[in-house]
Amino acid sequence: MRVDVDANGISSHRRRTFGVLLGVVTMLTALCAGATTATAAQPAPAGGGPNVVTVRMVDFRLEQPDWLPPGRYTFRAINAGGAPHALEINGPGVENARTPVVQAGGAADLTVTLGPGVYDFWCPVGDHRQMGMQLYVKVG
Repeated sequence: MRVDVDANGISSHRRRTFGVLLGVVTMLTALCAGATTATAAQPAPAGGGPNVVTVRMVDFRLEQPDWLPPGRYTFRAINAGGAPHALEINGPGVENARTPVVQAGGAADLTVTLGPGVYDFWCPVGDHRQMGMQLYVKVG
């Protein structure tokens, strides 16, 4: 059996095997990333109820999708940080929609209808917005 070896002593068979493995790992990574993104906004329950989107409020950032299709949403604001937080939303047709202040480990829901446009999501507690707890979400 003949084995081709390059200048570094690596066989062509080994090089092909490595290439195939690298391709498989890349494909699996892409699929996992797509699955994570797809579960951010859950489908509406039967009966036309709102979509549920989890918003993790962490010291000091918001973790949630930055794009959503138009529709009715319940934003489940979960305080995953140590400080008290809240969620406020402003945008086309939505003004000052806000959860109560949520203590560490707690959660609150906020239901709004979002049409096409850009919405401003932020934490209105203290100077949390200026510290980075703010996110623009594109709808449409």
